[in-house]
Amino acid sequence: MRKLLFVGALLTMIAGCSNAPSHFIINTAPAISSNSPVVKNIAINVVDPRSRQAILRLTDAGKHSYLSSNIPTAELVKQGFGDHIRQQLAIGTNPNSSSALSITIDKMALKLDQSVVSYETQSLIVFNIAINNGTKILNKTFKRQGTSKGPLKADIAVLEREFSALLVQIYNDISNDSQVRSYLAM
Repeated sequence: MRKLLFVGALLTMIAGCSNAPSHFIINTAPAISSNSPVVKNIAINVVDPRSRQAILRLTDAGKHSYLSSNIPTAELVKQGFGDHIRQQLAIGTNPNSSSALSITIDKMALKLDQSVVSYETQSLIVFNIAINNGTKILNKTFKRQGTSKGPLKADIAVLEREFSALLVQIYNDISNDSQVRSYLAM
């Protein structure tokens, strides 16, 4: 009887560990002090017109499966980028501001090809931004991509961390761009 219980418990643990995750978790929120001064406010609008808003496409043995973020991608980018520019540029967000920054998510995907003995990933993020400062409009495209390879099975937590880092890099590209900075300063 003990052997049967032990085998049953072992099989339950193995089955629990082999279940695929249900969400792709992204964390790009910087540590912000509660008393960070805000020099200016802008309205941020994020649109995700992609037909499939999943972030991860997993191909394993010729079959495709998709994972989405635990929150909608438009909200994820709006919150993450808003936090980022507050910390980096001292710019807060206010939906009633006369200055507005719009981000259209053109591409935001991680493709994972899993084989029996290895994996390979390709990440691509493309954002089209438009900044309206009340007098002029700036349109610009920002792109980041990455690849990785490894033995055995891909660790989803590592892929989440790498994709989050890629998203922070594109936020840095936008906030460090001289044209973006000049339009936001007006």
